[in-house]
Amino acid sequence: MTRKANDLVEEKQWAEAKPLLQKLVEAYPDDVGPDSAYRMLAAAHHALGETNLERDLLQRFAARDDEAQDAYGRLMELGVADKDWPSVETNALRYLAVNPLVPTAYRYLAQASQQTQNTSHGIAAYRALLELDPPDLAETHFRLAQLLHRVGDPAARRHVLQALEEAPRYPAALQLLLQINSESPQANAGEPAASKKP
Repeated sequence: MTRKANDLVEEKQWAEAKPLLQKLVEAYPDDVGPDSAYRMLAAAHHALGETNLERDLLQRFAARDDEAQDAYGRLMELGVADKDWPSVETNALRYLAVNPLVPTAYRYLAQASQQTQNTSHGIAAYRALLELDPPDLAETHFRLAQLLHRVGDPAARRHVLQALEEAPRYPAALQLLLQINSESPQANAGEPAASKKP
């Protein structure tokens, strides 16, 4: 049955492969790993446009396999599409537990954290992204500055300035800087005094 299912998957005969793969998953629910029927059945659901069935299957698979990066990645994509932010956050953390050097997982975690108001996860995710040298450096500094400002961390000012250093005409960053300066004028208190010296 496994061999037949593999042949059908290789030939992309998804409709024919699906019932065989369903039987294999039902018969061997704990059979995980790279050659698992779960992966092939998820691919069949995806190819047939059966998103809900794909999601349900991947959730079962992810709960059994603690190294299923492909399943975690797809569940993050599906979670974003459905605005299921707790699911995105859970699967991003699962993914990063297996491979902490993938910027995409940190982006998903940061996005989900902003939606769920989990500021600590968001701050950690954006800081990790900065270590991985993201292409959107200004945006990453700005998002981190927003979260730091939310928790009253003075490092917010430094990150918003770094965002403006990368993109001087970034309107949202300029607005955040003005807000930070108006709320904590003591941050600039020394500067005018210094400028008055002869």
